[in-house]
Amino acid sequence: MCSPPRSLYRLRTCLEQSFPPSDERYGYFNLPKIVYPADPDFSVAIRSPFGNSQPAVVVMAETADDVRNAVTCAAEAGYRISPRGRGHSYQALSNSNGYVVVDCSRLCKPEEFVFSHEEGDWILEGQKYIGTVYSGSGCTNAVMLAATAKEFAPEEGGLFALGACPSVGITGYLLGGGSGDVTPSTGWGSDDVLELRAVIWNGTNAEHITANKEENTDFFWASLGGGGGLGVITDIKTAIVQSPEPLPHEDRRKFLFPLLYFRYFGEEWKRAGLELLRRFLYENPKESHKFGGGGFLHSEFFVLDGIYLGSAEEFIESFGKNYLLQDFPPSTGYHTIYQKLTSEADTLEDVCDGTGPCQDWPNFHGAIIEFESYGEAMLYKLCDQVAVVMGRTQTSGDWCKDLKISPDNCVSGKYDEHFSHKLPICEKRGVLDAFLEAAYDPESFFNHGGPPEWWLDLAIKDGRVPYKDTDDLPTSLGGLLIPDVDVDTLIKISDVGTGINHFQHGAPMQFSSDYNAVAHRDTAILIEFLRGEEQRNKLLEIISEHYDDGELGFQGYYNYMNPVGNPNWRKYYFGDKYERLSETKLLRRQVR
Repeated sequence: MCSPPRSLYRLRTCLEQSFPPSDERYGYFNLPKIVYPADPDFSVAIRSPFGNSQPAVVVMAETADDVRNAVTCAAEAGYRISPRGRGHSYQALSNSNGYVVVDCSRLCKPEEFVFSHEEGDWILEGQKYIGTVYSGSGCTNAVMLAATAKEFAPEEGGLFALGACPSVGITGYLLGGGSGDVTPSTGWGSDDVLELRAVIWNGTNAEHITANKEENTDFFWASLGGGGGLGVITDIKTAIVQSPEPLPHEDRRKFLFPLLYFRYFGEEWKRAGLELLRRFLYENPKESHKFGGGGFLHSEFFVLDGIYLGSAEEFIESFGKNYLLQDFPPSTGYHTIYQKLTSEADTLEDVCDGTGPCQDWPNFHGAIIEFESYGEAMLYKLCDQVAVVMGRTQTSGDWCKDLKISPDNCVSGKYDEHFSHKLPICEKRGVLDAFLEAAYDPESFFNHGGPPEWWLDLAIKDGRVPYKDTDDLPTSLGGLLIPDVDVDTLIKISDVGTGINHFQHGAPMQFSSDYNAVAHRDTAILIEFLRGEEQRNKLLEIISEHYDDGELGFQGYYNYMNPVGNPNWRKYYFGDKYERLSETKLLRRQVR
């Protein structure tokens, strides 16, 4: 069925009838309901560090009916839809040129979330989910973390699989696969979705449908891991997976924020260390699934950091028997730091302060910070890693002011020669409590991605390329999922050097490949090319040698960019599921 010819007149007339003019404004950026290119608010309505496209109009939807009306107006006037959660699409699909942008951020209403405490078996042996949550599609990682922490008691160990950046919208994250710190235990984010509600255009009218394993199964399958493009998601039902049981003699679950260095002392150490890491990720899911996060492969060491679902004692036992903890003599200057935050304490307490041996543990180079809830562990990680990267949220630079806490919870410093900042003291429980409340509020600075205007002003003043310049995006060079390559390949990769954004070992490799459109279930390591074209080209050359068909075998993560110059994007993103996806999208009149 052919679409009608585009008519801006019909579009505007329909939108004005569906959304009568009003002085009311919405959201963090105080925008009107409808924003056209000629309106003074348009540049704010389409703000994004990922591209500078020019949509035809932006509709700030608050309800599913708003979405239905926007889809109806667009379709009847010959326009396509660009659904937007939080505008974090690296491919700039949130603001497609000439499209009708339906902004769903106002659909995030935590007070209307529907939780259940039903239980059932999950992916790994002996694992279960302990509940579900039905949430609006415009929510962020941070909102879902906070809502889960508020609903499930710490001792229950409820996990919502989320990404590393607080302001990323969950819909795009989940539709693209969804990888994060607990993915090795929960599965890909797409694996945790149980049901979707969406507005589609059926050729005649806008229809609000439910999709799951029994109803609209093709839509459900293709949406999860297929990157979207079938409709505007309004609601998502997701499983809350339970963290592993504590050790028999421990009275409650613990959660760690670990940092581990494994140093090479010659080529034999490098070979042995990388082979041990490979076996841990690919051959020992029973233990390795408790660890997730990221790290770095360097020519002289590798680094692991993230979240460990267990106690410090369990971490030491597991990593120790897998030979991933080096025992350094104290004279080398390497010492283990161990801190913990108990329910009775107001701040982190030193168990081992890095000045000497830590209990009877190996004296490895690293740190362990132990918490009694998943929420606190993740909030500490976000505080520790996101607060210092000013461009990721809408912070003013004064985090105590932003978090609405007293100034003695922050330390002063200088961002650069032009700007002083105040960073939160993440060790304090009061700071973590403030982060929890900021995370729970969909309209807080924490749930809106950066960079803030002052950051851009400094970038211009310093002569740096503004972050919104698409020619210099950190993701423009792409990324790769790395399968179980041999140790010689890992050595070559390490000699070039690369960050590890996330791990996908454990549950993602054991989940049914037919459940959704996530294609690449043999890859444990996700990397991103952030250090320039020379690094990218070297890594692509090295990894291409693993595949029989060379660079045509590359495997990718939909939420990251296809490496520039790689022509086989279909297999890169969707593997052997591309044909089924293509057929589904042709049959379902595509709305994107």
